[in-house]
Amino acid sequence: MPDIRYVCLSDLHLGAATSVLTHLDAEGNHSPRDPAPLLTAVLAGLRKLIRDSGTTTPPTLVLHGDLFELALTTMEVAADTFGHLVTEAWGDPDDPLFAYEVLFVPGNHDHHLWEITREQQYEDYLHQSPNWNRPMVHVTAMRPDRLADTDREPIVGEFARRALGVDSSIASPIFRVLYPNLGLVDESGERGVVITHGHYLEPMYRAMTYLHNAISPKRPPRLTIAQLEADNWAWIDFFWSTMGRSGEGDADEVIPVLYELLQDQPAMQAIVNRVIDEFLPRNRSLLRRAQRWTLRRAGRHASAEIASRERHHAELLSPAATTGLTHYVEGPVLGQLLDEFDEVPKRLDFVFGHTHKPFAARRQPGEYPGVVVAHNSGGWVVDAVHPEPNKGASVVLISSELEVVDLSIYHQEVDPDDFRVAVTAVIDPRDEPTPLRAWLLDTIDADATPWAEIADLAALTVRERRQQLERRIQRGTAAVRSEPPVGPRGW
Repeated sequence: MPDIRYVCLSDLHLGAATSVLTHLDAEGNHSPRDPAPLLTAVLAGLRKLIRDSGTTTPPTLVLHGDLFELALTTMEVAADTFGHLVTEAWGDPDDPLFAYEVLFVPGNHDHHLWEITREQQYEDYLHQSPNWNRPMVHVTAMRPDRLADTDREPIVGEFARRALGVDSSIASPIFRVLYPNLGLVDESGERGVVITHGHYLEPMYRAMTYLHNAISPKRPPRLTIAQLEADNWAWIDFFWSTMGRSGEGDADEVIPVLYELLQDQPAMQAIVNRVIDEFLPRNRSLLRRAQRWTLRRAGRHASAEIASRERHHAELLSPAATTGLTHYVEGPVLGQLLDEFDEVPKRLDFVFGHTHKPFAARRQPGEYPGVVVAHNSGGWVVDAVHPEPNKGASVVLISSELEVVDLSIYHQEVDPDDFRVAVTAVIDPRDEPTPLRAWLLDTIDADATPWAEIADLAALTVRERRQQLERRIQRGTAAVRSEPPVGPRGW
């Protein structure tokens, strides 16, 4: 019977009002006392699956990005929700769901946690070394066995410890940080898995690289992963991980409201016009009129572009993201594999999230010697009021032999009741089911406990999140379209 060695989850966005794993009350407000019913059900289903597989030691949990929502909610709300995950998984010391060492690969929405980690690492280096001339690193090794014992994420680990009780005798998980890629290769060197968040597949996250290339055209055409992160880290950290937390943490803070109002372009244009009025009050000069007209056009274009970002494309991957995937896997990832493993495995499974649209598909191998398969783990977020059937979430399971199988938990169907938990279909009709896939197909009965209950809870939660989001957008739109205050503001 195959074992389950790794359980991979991404894009939980814990703390976000749009996350199906954040517990909200009937009014759509954060309710910290209890865990979200779907979170409890999914972890219970995984516990049963792992127990039935005969796995003798708890599998390693891999959290590959956007574990927390740090762009659209406060740290304490995210921590409350994370605490429920911790107590469900490790609250019983006699029956932990996962191993006590967690592999954490930050994404764009929790990138700031990587910044905290690398600054802590640099401080440790300064304490331990008489030299002051080593620059701060931008990336880690992709191999877990190359991490030092001190390479831990301090904030997440402290959240976990407090969730289990500061003075408790219960062991607390530690969180090893690998950024931006985690790499695994079997002993034979034949099979490999690379796990990442996936934000670098999307062009906007490489914006500073385009600027660098324009200014320094002699840069090498194939960047290393360290160069890519060195170019873009501050841009990503500011725009997707820290800016949204500015303010006092109220539900109506600017960035969360703007993010949701991207679905109402007339409301966004009204906001743009108000901002222009603040900076460039109306007067009769031709120059001022031209300035205001230009800014209105630019604002309309910018909001439309952001609203149509990757996760809202109808395709599983847009043409731009498909190109980004190819370049990322054949550029920075290939370079890292060669640097750390000396050779490239004949079969590579590339696991990522970020787009919130789960799928598994063969890729053209390009410069790889054999098969390359892409797996997207989706996301646990409902951020549109209309159905988006390509969106949903999967749990990616990996055996000790590095077989990778996707377990689809839900999709945001037109009628969510239509979906049932399922093992992702065979990627290629020529493929024989691997031992882990064959066992999962045999074991999971979508109409039986606990899988039917998980699907029903997912359908209910998706429906609730759509309704709650629609109400928030309506409130935001009404506020924007009301008469603005009179007189100068901001001081």
